[in-house]
Amino acid sequence: MKKIAPLASLALLGVLQVSVAWNAHLLAVAQGRASGPNMIVQALELANRVYPWNDLVHFELGRTLFEQAAETLADPGVRDAALVRSSRSFQTALRLNPGSAAVHFHYAQALLYMSYLSLPFPSPYFEEYKKAASLTGHNSQIFFEVGRVLLSRWASLSAEERDFALDILGRAMAGKSEDRLAGLLETWRLGGGDPAVIDRVIPRDAAHLRAYARFLGERSLLVEVRQTSLARAEHLEFLRAKNDLLRGERALDYYQGTEASNHLRACLRSLDSIRFYQSLAGLELIDPKEFLSVHKAVLRLLAQDQIERTRSLDDPDRTIARFLDLEDQVPVLSDFERFLRERGLLGEAGSAGIADLRALAFRMTLDFRQNRYRDIVRAGDLLSSSYLVIPESGRPAYARILGLLGESCLKLDSVYEAEDYFRKALEIAPNDLEALLGIERCYERLSDGPKAAETRRTIGTLLSPAIVELDPKPIDKGGARTVELVLDGRPRTFRIEFESPGAGARPLVAVVFNGRVVREGFLEEGALAFPASPRVGPNSIEIVAVGEALSPLRVVLSEVSR
Repeated sequence: MKKIAPLASLALLGVLQVSVAWNAHLLAVAQGRASGPNMIVQALELANRVYPWNDLVHFELGRTLFEQAAETLADPGVRDAALVRSSRSFQTALRLNPGSAAVHFHYAQALLYMSYLSLPFPSPYFEEYKKAASLTGHNSQIFFEVGRVLLSRWASLSAEERDFALDILGRAMAGKSEDRLAGLLETWRLGGGDPAVIDRVIPRDAAHLRAYARFLGERSLLVEVRQTSLARAEHLEFLRAKNDLLRGERALDYYQGTEASNHLRACLRSLDSIRFYQSLAGLELIDPKEFLSVHKAVLRLLAQDQIERTRSLDDPDRTIARFLDLEDQVPVLSDFERFLRERGLLGEAGSAGIADLRALAFRMTLDFRQNRYRDIVRAGDLLSSSYLVIPESGRPAYARILGLLGESCLKLDSVYEAEDYFRKALEIAPNDLEALLGIERCYERLSDGPKAAETRRTIGTLLSPAIVELDPKPIDKGGARTVELVLDGRPRTFRIEFESPGAGARPLVAVVFNGRVVREGFLEEGALAFPASPRVGPNSIEIVAVGEALSPLRVVLSEVSR
């Protein structure tokens, strides 16, 4: 007897090992999904008969039966029987492993379907969802799916259930990519689309806010909410730009040139992305004066960094020009001028300075920005008394010098001298728009109406026509088309005409003029208009097909009465 007992134990152990192995093999076969659902169910049921204590087999059987129920919704008998069996399998799995978040989640799914179909269900589905969420980390897919399922039933949720759903969705979305947001937004839209829900759960970062705005725009939903979302995104981008500016300045203090340049360029990219949607949303998130101050500061530092590295006034990306166009504070310009002189890039007034026309033009530009009109005129007198041969490469700089001399003479009320300089500039550059506008102002000062009118006609030949025909090829949804215009700076009304949308269509379109959004709304009458004060010279209109494809036909310009 003593020998038989160990042998029996070994035999039982062997049988148990074989049962476990066979159970695992059948589970693997079922999970491979190589055969049809009925064969999978049979394999899993056989696995349970062989070894009934593997919670994974019961879980897989519950999932398979639930899928069968979902695929046979039109056959109530088969469907209901599969749901009941699925529920029982999940219950068995939970008795064996009550800490499985996946089983609680799928069990909740089965209970939810049973409640839809008015079948008796053993426990509330909400409690099972809650257990699933509590047993998994908030970054897990199950955690997110629990929130999304509850969101799909938003109208039927109690106040407690809504708070729970919002809490887990907010935590599930934190730090995640926009891909997860896209799935959530589609569920939200189908569930009623209450913007207060998304406001509670969306991460407070620019990328998610822009993705939310894009989702609304592509479906032509809640235009005001879209604009508010974009305004908030731009505010966050402005805060990031300010932070990059500070980090760039700190890096410069420690002579970390590459790091400084990276931060400063990131700051400029953020600023250039801002279209001021706050003006459409009726918000005041970004102070325009602070925006301008940051913009000028980063351009100045980038210009100085570029000059420091190249030891020249070469300006391939117009960083220096953009800085000078914006900066109007004399102390800042004086500091910038001192920076250039210390590096020997401006020279001194006199023959040495005249020899380098580009440096002279640059120095005159700085003088003009600092209201040194008499110094510019004196340099012009010196220039007139010198014998100069202007090479072809120096003609643009020389035309710029003559134009600055003309503008300076106008500032000093020397109208005839100003006209003379402007005409000399036109001899160098016959299509110089700014020189022609300067001559027009001279004639207006002299009250010479006929000559002013004649000059305006000449100016008109250089400007974009009153009607600009566009390529009628449609702009794809989400795409944009830019229209370049040359204008004289006078206020105008711009009317963009489109091919009429189809019956019932209301395309959502946005218009950005010189980098600032000026209109966004539904195109209902085939056209939209906006007033604007353009720059002298090149201007741009960007037409964005926000909601669906559209075909712009023409831009019609009309002057605003002064």
